[in-house]
Amino acid sequence: METRRYWLSPVVAVLVVLSGCAQETPPPEAPGKLIASNLQRATPEVPVEELTSAATGNTELGVALYHQLASPGQNLFFSPLSITQSFAMVYAGARGNTAEQMRQALRFNLAPEQLHPAMNAIDLALHGRAARTQGAKETPPELRVVNATWGQQGQAFEADYLDVLAQQYGAGVRVVDFENEADSIRQRINAWIAGTTNDRIQNLLPEGSVTSDTRLVLTNALYFKGAWAEPFEASMTRMAPFQLLQGGTQQVMMMQREATVPYMRRQGFEAFALPYSGEAFRMVFIVPDSGHFAEIEAQLSAGFLDGVRGALVNRNFMLGLPRFRAETEFSLVEPLQQLGMVDAFNQVNADLSGISRQTRLFITGAQHKAFVAVDEAGTEAAAATGVVIGVESAAPEPLLVDRPFLFLIEDVETKTVLFLGRIVKPS
Repeated sequence: METRRYWLSPVVAVLVVLSGCAQETPPPEAPGKLIASNLQRATPEVPVEELTSAATGNTELGVALYHQLASPGQNLFFSPLSITQSFAMVYAGARGNTAEQMRQALRFNLAPEQLHPAMNAIDLALHGRAARTQGAKETPPELRVVNATWGQQGQAFEADYLDVLAQQYGAGVRVVDFENEADSIRQRINAWIAGTTNDRIQNLLPEGSVTSDTRLVLTNALYFKGAWAEPFEASMTRMAPFQLLQGGTQQVMMMQREATVPYMRRQGFEAFALPYSGEAFRMVFIVPDSGHFAEIEAQLSAGFLDGVRGALVNRNFMLGLPRFRAETEFSLVEPLQQLGMVDAFNQVNADLSGISRQTRLFITGAQHKAFVAVDEAGTEAAAATGVVIGVESAAPEPLLVDRPFLFLIEDVETKTVLFLGRIVKPS
Protein backbone atom coordinates (compact mmCIF):
# COMPACT_ATOMS: atom_id res chain seq x y z
CA MET A 1 0.00 0.00 0.00
CA GLU A 2 1.43 3.36 -1.03
CA THR A 3 2.32 5.69 1.80
CA ARG A 4 1.08 9.23 1.26
CA ARG A 5 3.19 12.10 2.60
CA TYR A 6 3.12 15.82 2.09
CA TRP A 7 6.37 17.80 1.97
CA LEU A 8 5.90 21.33 3.24
CA SER A 9 6.88 23.90 0.65
CA PRO A 10 6.51 27.66 1.03
CA VAL A 11 5.13 27.96 -2.51
CA VAL A 12 2.32 25.37 -2.31
CA ALA A 13 -1.22 26.65 -2.96
CA VAL A 14 -3.08 26.08 0.30
CA LEU A 15 -6.49 25.55 1.80
CA VAL A 16 -7.13 27.34 5.10
CA VAL A 17 -9.22 25.29 7.52
CA LEU A 18 -9.84 26.70 11.01
CA SER A 19 -12.36 26.02 13.74
CA GLY A 20 -15.61 27.77 13.06
CA CYS A 21 -16.61 29.94 16.01
CA ALA A 22 -19.18 32.47 17.15
CA GLN A 23 -17.45 35.78 17.71
CA GLU A 24 -17.65 39.44 16.84
CA THR A 25 -14.26 39.59 15.11
CA PRO A 26 -12.31 36.75 13.49
CA PRO A 27 -8.98 35.67 14.97
CA PRO A 28 -5.92 37.27 13.37
CA GLU A 29 -4.24 35.59 10.42
CA ALA A 30 -1.64 33.09 11.56
CA PRO A 31 1.90 33.44 10.16
CA GLY A 32 3.08 31.20 7.34
CA LYS A 33 1.45 29.66 4.27
CA LEU A 34 -0.71 26.65 5.03
CA ILE A 35 -0.84 23.15 3.61
CA ALA A 36 -3.74 20.93 4.53
CA SER A 37 -5.51 17.77 3.53
CA ASN A 38 -8.06 18.38 0.80
CA LEU A 39 -10.68 16.89 3.12
CA GLN A 40 -13.18 19.29 4.66
CA ARG A 41 -13.87 19.45 8.37
CA ALA A 42 -16.24 16.66 9.33
CA THR A 43 -19.53 17.10 11.18
CA PRO A 44 -19.51 13.74 12.94
CA GLU A 45 -22.48 11.92 14.44
CA VAL A 46 -21.01 10.71 17.72
CA PRO A 47 -22.96 8.49 20.15
CA VAL A 48 -23.85 10.19 23.43
CA GLU A 49 -21.81 7.69 25.44
CA GLU A 50 -18.67 8.53 23.43
CA LEU A 51 -19.21 12.27 23.90
CA THR A 52 -19.67 11.65 27.63
CA SER A 53 -16.51 9.55 27.73
CA ALA A 54 -14.46 12.25 25.98
CA ALA A 55 -15.84 14.99 28.24
CA THR A 56 -15.22 12.88 31.34
CA GLY A 57 -11.65 12.16 30.23
CA ASN A 58 -11.06 15.90 29.80
CA THR A 59 -12.33 16.47 33.36
CA GLU A 60 -10.20 13.62 34.71
CA LEU A 61 -7.10 15.13 33.10
CA GLY A 62 -7.98 18.53 34.53
CA VAL A 63 -8.36 17.10 38.02
CA ALA A 64 -5.12 15.11 37.74
CA LEU A 65 -3.21 18.21 36.63
CA TYR A 66 -4.88 20.28 39.36
CA HIS A 67 -3.50 17.92 42.01
CA GLN A 68 -0.08 18.06 40.33
CA LEU A 69 0.02 21.84 40.04
CA ALA A 70 -1.71 23.19 43.15
CA SER A 71 0.78 24.89 45.49
CA PRO A 72 0.01 25.96 49.08
CA GLY A 73 -1.17 29.54 49.28
CA GLN A 74 -1.08 30.07 45.48
CA ASN A 75 -3.91 30.68 42.99
CA LEU A 76 -4.26 28.24 40.09
CA PHE A 77 -6.23 28.56 36.87
CA PHE A 78 -5.83 26.63 33.60
CA SER A 79 -7.83 25.14 30.74
CA PRO A 80 -8.13 21.34 30.59
CA LEU A 81 -9.86 21.67 27.21
CA SER A 82 -7.00 23.64 25.66
CA ILE A 83 -4.49 21.06 26.92
CA THR A 84 -6.65 18.15 25.75
CA GLN A 85 -7.12 19.64 22.28
CA SER A 86 -3.41 20.38 21.81
CA PHE A 87 -2.19 16.96 22.91
CA ALA A 88 -4.96 15.14 21.05
CA MET A 89 -3.43 16.58 17.86
CA VAL A 90 -0.05 15.15 18.92
CA TYR A 91 -1.66 11.84 19.92
CA ALA A 92 -3.00 11.47 16.37
CA GLY A 93 0.62 10.92 15.28
CA ALA A 94 1.87 8.89 18.25
CA ARG A 95 2.53 5.18 17.88
CA GLY A 96 3.47 2.19 20.04
CA ASN A 97 4.35 2.70 23.69
CA THR A 98 4.42 6.48 23.24
CA ALA A 99 0.76 6.42 22.20
CA GLU A 100 -0.19 4.11 25.08
CA GLN A 101 1.50 6.35 27.65
CA MET A 102 -0.24 9.40 26.17
CA ARG A 103 -3.59 7.61 26.21
CA GLN A 104 -3.28 6.82 29.90
CA ALA A 105 -1.77 10.11 31.06
CA LEU A 106 -4.19 12.27 29.04
CA ARG A 107 -7.20 10.17 30.06
CA PHE A 108 -8.15 9.32 26.49
CA ASN A 109 -10.74 6.64 27.20
CA LEU A 110 -11.73 6.06 23.57
CA ALA A 111 -9.95 4.39 20.66
CA PRO A 112 -8.36 6.93 18.26
CA GLU A 113 -11.02 6.39 15.62
CA GLN A 114 -13.62 7.37 18.25
CA LEU A 115 -11.63 9.96 20.19
CA HIS A 116 -10.86 12.41 17.39
CA PRO A 117 -14.46 12.62 16.11
CA ALA A 118 -15.60 13.08 19.73
CA MET A 119 -13.13 15.94 20.22
CA ASN A 120 -14.45 17.47 17.00
CA ALA A 121 -18.08 17.04 18.07
CA ILE A 122 -17.44 18.69 21.45
CA ASP A 123 -15.74 21.66 19.78
CA LEU A 124 -18.54 22.10 17.26
CA ALA A 125 -21.17 21.74 19.99
CA LEU A 126 -19.51 24.46 22.09
CA HIS A 127 -19.47 26.86 19.17
CA GLY A 128 -23.04 25.94 18.28
CA ARG A 129 -24.25 26.77 21.77
CA ALA A 130 -22.38 30.06 21.73
CA ALA A 131 -23.99 30.91 18.38
CA ARG A 132 -27.49 30.13 19.67
CA THR A 133 -27.06 32.64 22.51
CA GLN A 134 -26.61 35.51 20.04
CA GLY A 135 -30.29 36.35 20.55
CA ALA A 136 -29.89 36.75 24.31
CA LYS A 137 -31.35 39.98 25.65
CA GLU A 138 -28.06 40.88 27.30
CA THR A 139 -24.57 40.75 25.78
CA PRO A 140 -24.14 37.21 24.36
CA PRO A 141 -21.09 35.12 25.26
CA GLU A 142 -18.09 35.23 22.96
CA LEU A 143 -16.21 31.96 22.45
CA ARG A 144 -13.15 31.08 20.39
CA VAL A 145 -11.44 27.70 20.28
CA VAL A 146 -8.86 27.71 17.51
CA ASN A 147 -6.21 25.12 16.65
CA ALA A 148 -3.18 26.01 14.56
CA THR A 149 0.08 24.24 13.74
CA TRP A 150 3.38 25.30 12.19
CA GLY A 151 5.79 22.93 10.40
CA GLN A 152 9.31 23.18 9.01
CA GLN A 153 9.45 23.64 5.25
CA GLY A 154 10.78 20.52 3.58
CA GLN A 155 9.61 18.27 6.43
CA ALA A 156 7.56 15.30 5.18
CA PHE A 157 4.29 14.92 7.10
CA GLU A 158 2.16 11.81 6.81
CA ALA A 159 -0.98 12.35 4.73
CA ASP A 160 -3.12 10.43 7.21
CA TYR A 161 -1.99 12.82 9.94
CA LEU A 162 -2.96 15.86 7.90
CA ASP A 163 -6.32 14.21 7.22
CA VAL A 164 -7.02 13.96 10.97
CA LEU A 165 -5.97 17.59 11.56
CA ALA A 166 -8.24 18.84 8.78
CA GLN A 167 -11.27 16.66 9.43
CA GLN A 168 -11.35 16.60 13.22
CA TYR A 169 -9.48 19.71 14.40
CA GLY A 170 -10.10 22.21 11.61
CA ALA A 171 -6.38 22.77 11.17
CA GLY A 172 -3.61 22.38 8.64
CA VAL A 173 0.15 22.90 8.96
CA ARG A 174 1.57 26.33 8.21
CA VAL A 175 4.89 26.35 6.39
CA VAL A 176 7.71 28.23 8.15
CA ASP A 177 11.51 28.07 8.35
CA PHE A 178 12.48 27.18 11.91
CA GLU A 179 16.02 26.33 10.80
CA ASN A 180 16.84 29.93 9.89
CA GLU A 181 14.16 32.04 11.62
CA ALA A 182 13.33 30.18 14.83
CA ASP A 183 13.02 33.09 17.23
CA SER A 184 11.27 35.35 14.73
CA ILE A 185 8.67 32.62 14.13
CA ARG A 186 8.28 32.09 17.89
CA GLN A 187 7.49 35.77 18.30
CA ARG A 188 5.00 35.69 15.42
CA ILE A 189 3.24 32.65 16.89
CA ASN A 190 3.08 34.44 20.25
CA ALA A 191 1.60 37.50 18.54
CA TRP A 192 -1.03 35.31 16.88
CA ILE A 193 -1.93 33.72 20.23
CA ALA A 194 -2.18 37.18 21.82
CA GLY A 195 -4.47 38.44 19.06
CA THR A 196 -6.68 35.35 19.22
CA THR A 197 -7.13 35.78 22.99
CA ASN A 198 -7.74 39.55 22.93
CA ASP A 199 -4.19 40.09 24.22
CA ARG A 200 -4.90 38.16 27.43
CA ILE A 201 -2.25 35.50 26.70
CA GLN A 202 1.12 37.08 25.99
CA ASN A 203 4.41 35.32 25.17
CA LEU A 204 3.10 31.76 25.41
CA LEU A 205 6.30 30.25 24.00
CA PRO A 206 9.25 31.47 26.09
CA GLU A 207 12.59 32.50 24.65
CA GLY A 208 14.64 29.45 23.65
CA SER A 209 11.64 27.11 23.39
CA VAL A 210 11.67 27.22 19.57
CA THR A 211 15.03 26.47 17.94
CA SER A 212 16.55 25.50 14.61
CA ASP A 213 15.81 21.88 15.58
CA THR A 214 12.05 22.54 15.89
CA ARG A 215 9.99 20.76 13.26
CA LEU A 216 6.41 21.30 14.41
CA VAL A 217 4.57 23.60 16.84
CA LEU A 218 0.95 22.80 17.73
CA THR A 219 -1.18 25.36 19.53
CA ASN A 220 -4.68 25.75 20.88
CA ALA A 221 -6.07 29.16 21.79
CA LEU A 222 -9.25 29.43 23.82
CA TYR A 223 -11.06 32.67 24.64
CA PHE A 224 -14.34 33.16 26.51
CA LYS A 225 -16.15 36.32 27.51
CA GLY A 226 -19.56 36.06 29.12
CA ALA A 227 -21.90 38.48 30.86
CA TRP A 228 -23.78 37.22 33.89
CA ALA A 229 -27.43 36.41 33.12
CA GLU A 230 -28.15 38.78 36.02
CA PRO A 231 -25.26 41.22 36.57
CA PHE A 232 -24.24 42.65 39.91
CA GLU A 233 -24.85 46.33 40.59
CA ALA A 234 -21.50 48.06 41.01
CA SER A 235 -23.08 50.37 43.60
CA MET A 236 -23.64 47.34 45.86
CA THR A 237 -19.96 46.32 45.89
CA ARG A 238 -18.31 46.88 49.27
CA MET A 239 -15.02 46.17 50.99
CA ALA A 240 -15.33 42.99 53.07
CA PRO A 241 -13.00 40.50 54.79
CA PHE A 242 -11.93 37.32 52.98
CA GLN A 243 -10.56 34.43 55.08
CA LEU A 244 -7.07 33.22 54.23
CA LEU A 245 -5.95 29.58 54.34
CA GLN A 246 -3.09 30.30 56.74
CA GLY A 247 -5.30 32.31 59.09
CA GLY A 248 -6.26 35.96 59.19
CA THR A 249 -8.24 37.91 56.61
CA GLN A 250 -7.73 40.11 53.57
CA GLN A 251 -9.97 42.99 52.51
CA VAL A 252 -11.54 42.42 49.08
CA MET A 253 -14.13 44.11 46.89
CA MET A 254 -17.24 41.98 47.55
CA MET A 255 -19.99 42.09 44.92
CA GLN A 256 -23.54 41.57 46.21
CA ARG A 257 -27.01 40.92 44.86
CA GLU A 258 -30.12 38.93 45.62
CA ALA A 259 -30.04 35.82 43.45
CA THR A 260 -31.83 32.56 42.86
CA VAL A 261 -29.08 30.09 42.01
CA PRO A 262 -28.64 26.32 41.63
CA TYR A 263 -27.28 25.35 45.06
CA MET A 264 -26.31 22.29 47.12
CA ARG A 265 -24.75 21.58 50.51
CA ARG A 266 -22.91 18.51 51.72
CA GLN A 267 -20.76 17.82 54.75
CA GLY A 268 -17.81 20.17 54.66
CA PHE A 269 -18.79 22.35 51.70
CA GLU A 270 -21.48 24.11 49.70
CA ALA A 271 -21.68 24.71 45.95
CA PHE A 272 -23.62 26.89 43.55
CA ALA A 273 -23.66 27.94 39.90
CA LEU A 274 -24.00 31.32 38.19
CA PRO A 275 -25.25 31.25 34.59
CA TYR A 276 -24.03 33.57 31.84
CA SER A 277 -26.33 35.40 29.46
CA GLY A 278 -28.16 32.91 27.28
CA GLU A 279 -27.60 30.25 29.99
CA ALA A 280 -25.54 28.01 27.69
CA PHE A 281 -22.51 28.47 29.98
CA ARG A 282 -22.13 28.91 33.73
CA MET A 283 -19.51 29.18 36.44
CA VAL A 284 -19.68 26.60 39.25
CA PHE A 285 -18.32 27.48 42.71
CA ILE A 286 -17.32 24.89 45.34
CA VAL A 287 -16.87 26.58 48.72
CA PRO A 288 -15.38 24.42 51.51
CA ASP A 289 -16.32 25.26 55.08
CA SER A 290 -13.68 27.03 57.16
CA GLY A 291 -10.92 24.58 58.05
CA HIS A 292 -12.05 21.99 55.46
CA PHE A 293 -10.37 23.29 52.30
CA ALA A 294 -7.67 20.59 52.08
CA GLU A 295 -10.18 17.85 52.85
CA ILE A 296 -12.59 18.91 50.10
CA GLU A 297 -9.83 19.70 47.62
CA ALA A 298 -8.50 16.14 48.06
CA GLN A 299 -11.93 14.80 47.01
CA LEU A 300 -11.90 16.68 43.70
CA SER A 301 -12.54 14.24 40.86
CA ALA A 302 -14.81 13.80 37.86
CA GLY A 303 -17.18 11.75 40.03
CA PHE A 304 -17.18 14.40 42.75
CA LEU A 305 -18.11 17.09 40.22
CA ASP A 306 -20.87 14.89 38.79
CA GLY A 307 -22.26 14.54 42.31
CA VAL A 308 -22.24 18.30 42.78
CA ARG A 309 -23.97 18.94 39.45
CA GLY A 310 -26.64 16.35 40.18
CA ALA A 311 -27.49 17.82 43.59
CA LEU A 312 -27.95 21.47 42.56
CA VAL A 313 -31.42 22.86 43.32
CA ASN A 314 -32.58 26.45 42.93
CA ARG A 315 -32.55 28.53 46.12
CA ASN A 316 -32.74 32.23 46.87
CA PHE A 317 -29.83 34.01 48.59
CA MET A 318 -28.25 37.38 49.17
CA LEU A 319 -25.12 36.42 47.29
CA GLY A 320 -21.71 37.84 48.05
CA LEU A 321 -18.90 37.14 45.59
CA PRO A 322 -15.46 38.76 45.50
CA ARG A 323 -14.10 40.29 42.35
CA PHE A 324 -11.10 38.23 41.38
CA ARG A 325 -8.45 37.92 38.75
CA ALA A 326 -5.80 35.22 38.25
CA GLU A 327 -3.03 34.54 35.75
CA THR A 328 -1.12 31.27 35.59
CA GLU A 329 1.68 29.93 33.42
CA PHE A 330 3.60 26.69 33.62
CA SER A 331 5.39 23.99 31.67
CA LEU A 332 3.37 20.82 31.11
CA VAL A 333 6.42 18.60 30.72
CA GLU A 334 6.99 17.59 34.33
CA PRO A 335 3.29 17.27 35.29
CA LEU A 336 2.62 14.99 32.31
CA GLN A 337 5.74 12.96 33.02
CA GLN A 338 4.46 12.51 36.57
CA LEU A 339 1.20 11.22 35.09
CA GLY A 340 3.13 8.60 33.10
CA MET A 341 3.66 10.29 29.73
CA VAL A 342 7.42 9.82 29.56
CA ASP A 343 8.50 8.52 26.15
CA ALA A 344 7.04 11.40 24.13
CA PHE A 345 9.58 13.75 25.75
CA ASN A 346 12.52 11.40 25.21
CA GLN A 347 14.53 11.82 22.02
CA VAL A 348 15.42 8.11 21.97
CA ASN A 349 12.10 6.51 22.97
CA ALA A 350 9.54 8.86 21.41
CA ASP A 351 7.52 7.36 18.56
CA LEU A 352 5.72 10.13 16.68
CA SER A 353 6.11 8.35 13.36
CA GLY A 354 2.44 8.95 12.58
CA ILE A 355 3.32 12.64 12.19
CA SER A 356 6.46 12.13 10.11
CA ARG A 357 8.84 9.29 9.34
CA GLN A 358 11.43 11.53 7.74
CA THR A 359 13.20 12.15 11.07
CA ARG A 360 12.78 10.94 14.64
CA LEU A 361 10.61 13.53 16.41
CA PHE A 362 10.02 14.11 20.12
CA ILE A 363 8.31 16.76 22.24
CA THR A 364 10.90 19.34 23.28
CA GLY A 365 8.54 21.58 25.25
CA ALA A 366 4.92 22.21 26.22
CA GLN A 367 3.66 25.46 27.73
CA HIS A 368 0.29 26.59 29.10
CA LYS A 369 -0.95 30.03 30.08
CA ALA A 370 -4.35 31.06 31.41
CA PHE A 371 -6.14 34.23 32.53
CA VAL A 372 -9.46 34.86 34.28
CA ALA A 373 -11.17 38.02 35.53
CA VAL A 374 -14.54 38.13 37.30
CA ASP A 375 -16.38 41.35 38.05
CA GLU A 376 -19.91 42.75 38.30
CA ALA A 377 -20.56 42.36 34.56
CA GLY A 378 -19.34 38.80 34.09
CA THR A 379 -16.23 36.79 33.24
CA GLU A 380 -13.39 37.02 30.77
CA ALA A 381 -11.14 33.98 30.49
CA ALA A 382 -8.44 32.92 28.08
CA ALA A 383 -5.94 30.10 27.78
CA ALA A 384 -3.42 28.80 25.29
CA THR A 385 -1.33 25.67 25.01
CA GLY A 386 1.72 25.21 22.84
CA VAL A 387 3.47 21.92 22.11
CA VAL A 388 6.90 22.12 20.45
CA ILE A 389 8.16 19.07 18.55
CA GLY A 390 11.72 18.84 17.31
CA VAL A 391 14.60 16.61 16.32
CA GLU A 392 17.73 15.65 18.21
CA SER A 393 20.51 18.16 17.70
CA ALA A 394 23.36 16.72 15.65
CA ALA A 395 26.31 16.08 17.96
CA PRO A 396 29.42 17.92 16.76
CA GLU A 397 32.44 15.89 15.72
CA PRO A 398 34.67 15.47 18.79
CA LEU A 399 37.99 17.34 19.01
CA LEU A 400 39.71 16.12 22.16
CA VAL A 401 43.09 17.49 23.29
CA ASP A 402 44.13 14.46 25.35
CA ARG A 403 47.87 14.32 24.56
CA PRO A 404 50.90 16.66 24.62
CA PHE A 405 50.55 19.72 22.44
CA LEU A 406 52.32 22.85 21.20
CA PHE A 407 50.81 26.30 21.35
CA LEU A 408 51.56 29.87 20.46
CA ILE A 409 50.15 33.37 20.81
CA GLU A 410 50.48 35.56 17.75
CA ASP A 411 49.45 38.78 16.14
CA VAL A 412 46.90 37.76 13.54
CA GLU A 413 47.56 40.45 10.95
CA THR A 414 51.39 40.30 10.94
CA LYS A 415 51.64 36.69 12.11
CA THR A 416 54.14 37.81 14.73
CA VAL A 417 54.56 35.07 17.31
CA LEU A 418 54.40 36.61 20.75
CA PHE A 419 54.56 33.42 22.77
CA LEU A 420 55.41 29.84 21.90
CA GLY A 421 55.44 26.72 23.98
CA ARG A 422 54.33 23.19 24.58
CA ILE A 423 52.36 21.32 27.20
CA VAL A 424 53.33 17.73 27.90
CA LYS A 425 51.97 17.51 31.45
CA PRO A 426 49.12 19.90 32.24
CA SER A 427 49.18 21.05 35.86
